[in-house]
Amino acid sequence: MRKVLYLGWIGFNNLGDEWMWEMFKDMADAHLKEEEYHVIPSLPQVEWKKVSQYDTIVLGGGSLIVPGYVDLVHEALELGKKIIVWGSGHDRLHKWAPSPDGQLIPEAAKESAPYCLKLKAVLENSAYCGVRGPWTIDYMESLGALPKQIAISGDSAMLMNALNPESARQPEGIVRGKHRTIGVNWGTSYNRIYGGTEEQVEDQLAETGRSLLALGYKLHLYSVWGPDKEALTRLYRKLGHDERVTFDPKVYSAADYVQLLDGFEATINFKLHANLLSAAANVPFVCIGYRFKSFDLMHGLDLADWIVASDDPQLAVKLLEKVQAAAAWREGFISKLEVGRQTAYQSLVTPFRERLF
Repeated sequence: MRKVLYLGWIGFNNLGDEWMWEMFKDMADAHLKEEEYHVIPSLPQVEWKKVSQYDTIVLGGGSLIVPGYVDLVHEALELGKKIIVWGSGHDRLHKWAPSPDGQLIPEAAKESAPYCLKLKAVLENSAYCGVRGPWTIDYMESLGALPKQIAISGDSAMLMNALNPESARQPEGIVRGKHRTIGVNWGTSYNRIYGGTEEQVEDQLAETGRSLLALGYKLHLYSVWGPDKEALTRLYRKLGHDERVTFDPKVYSAADYVQLLDGFEATINFKLHANLLSAAANVPFVCIGYRFKSFDLMHGLDLADWIVASDDPQLAVKLLEKVQAAAAWREGFISKLEVGRQTAYQSLVTPFRERLF
């Protein structure tokens, strides 16, 4: 029996990381024979750093193409283990570089020479290499580590409705947006964001919220991680405890979030996987781009028009404009999501179909 280690930041009740692991497990249950493969997630109680104990190492969903995880996978590679990069991506904070067309592009990454060589070796020798988005590709290329065989798989959370397409389809004739509710996701990344100050972003988001209330919308405030509650509470207070504002700090399962969001006109999201919950619910969304990974995701989905950087001086105005425009462009938005879903499925199923584990 082959032992397959799935690497991810799991076991900490972070919705996105747990969700991506669930998608891998669902795919494994469907394609890998139980008597041939034992899939083990890198939970805190598991000896996942002892890679010699495993036959295959999966660099899973999340922003794991960074020092530390890459070092560990390289160690496994040198021990002759099989490597699979399954929807992972890069993330960092950086300054913006000047761009001729005015688009936001990240300043070039600075990594050590040994790390670059390890990354190159891992990627070139992976049995399958699928990454979250084009910004991750650019990062690899800038370090001279881009392999010949690589795919933009998208985020593995996009598999939710690819594995169960019916759940992504709305019944014909359904009245959407009857209550004109906009979902607003807020939380904390402990100021490790573009601009460095979440309070400023929160104030801008509150301004957007007040404008939406003035336009007749209802708001549903929600978080996706336990520590987000304090920030969400502050935002609620800044909106004046208006009866048209629902305060919902509970952390749900991904499936329950999708049910919750169903029927909203659109959402504004801070956390990366809050955007993907809206995608699973076929609800248009605007992403507050707070780190590299936000732009990696949105560019990968061909939805770069629907992200605003957290350090944008016109954040409040742009969020207001874009969330209304996204709601109005519902059919076009959903068609983009369907392309993203199918792309993710066709790519991420590859190592299972081809028995690369």
